[in-house]
Amino acid sequence: MEASDEISSPKFDEFDANSAATENDVPRLSVGDAGELIAAIPAMLGFVPTRSLVLALLSTDAAPEGAQSIRAVMRFDIDAAADPAGVQHLAAVVESVCLRENLTSTMLVAVDDRPDASTIAEDVLHDLNRAGIEPSHAWWAEAIITGAEYQDLLSLGRGGRVDDPHASTVAFAYVLDGNQIYGSRDELADLLTPNADLAAQMQPHIGAAADRYRDKLAEADDAEHGNALRRDAIEWLLAQISAADPTSLTAEDLATIVTLLRDRIVRDIMFGLAGTEHRGTAEALWRQIASATEGSDHAAVATLFGYSAYHHGDTVVAGIAITAALHADPNHVIANLLDHALSECIRPDQIRRMADTGREIAAALGIDIATTV
Repeated sequence: MEASDEISSPKFDEFDANSAATENDVPRLSVGDAGELIAAIPAMLGFVPTRSLVLALLSTDAAPEGAQSIRAVMRFDIDAAADPAGVQHLAAVVESVCLRENLTSTMLVAVDDRPDASTIAEDVLHDLNRAGIEPSHAWWAEAIITGAEYQDLLSLGRGGRVDDPHASTVAFAYVLDGNQIYGSRDELADLLTPNADLAAQMQPHIGAAADRYRDKLAEADDAEHGNALRRDAIEWLLAQISAADPTSLTAEDLATIVTLLRDRIVRDIMFGLAGTEHRGTAEALWRQIASATEGSDHAAVATLFGYSAYHHGDTVVAGIAITAALHADPNHVIANLLDHALSECIRPDQIRRMADTGREIAAALGIDIATTV
């Protein structure tokens, strides 16, 4: 996946003139017209797009009679999409996803505030048609804010106004599920911003913490003793996470966590937290540690953070985190697997087995890592 592309499976993914529904069998949510659909895009992506081309891919599977279900949402930089090579790339991605997921149609929303934006949008739509992508609906809006005008690109002269994105039922349910809608993609890019001060505080403790943990495991006279040591370490780590305030941890505590995550068994169990009620505090901890580490340590926590986001459908956040992980360690196995899954638009429900496995490993050690959600 190129850096300019975001692909997301929205949490509230059924769309027709009357209703929408989640993947979690909650009551259907109404999405009644284009203004409301456009207002829901920030919740679908996790941030407010600007100068973007957003494509929603639809299916009639599992939808009420006569309805269509949004199965994936993609965002591309509109200037990249306007380039001939960009159009071909976009079309190839859309075609691949549609074939694999048996999707039947697309809708397009262009968001661009420049004077010639509507013309650019019309040109992109024309180029997409030539590449074999013919959206059933297409609109252009200067911005996704309350009251912004939108124009119908397929029926010139028709249009309306964008509803309040913050009042959208989709946005409300998205935030209620523990997600955050960011004001821009730049805010997302800052999620893993380096913290030099914290790094300077942590680094002197990491070597000693690593030596202590390695020596304890080496002194274990049998597998049962080793598992007991790991169990104690994991229970301590889970206690820090369940405290719900990662900022209260000392630099020495954080260094100890870094060294514990170098243990593959411990690290694999932590993937299981993505499906528990402690997902939010775990993500905050992974972000905090990622800001103060580099190399394989940074890759490990960035991958944990990215997987947790992916698990809950926040694939834009996941993509940013996994890119950071691979930048730190290009050979990180799990990061590479998740990067491939994101590039192929694999739906979040197809990668959740990793969390199940983490909980199963914990259970084998006699640990219940929390109530699943």
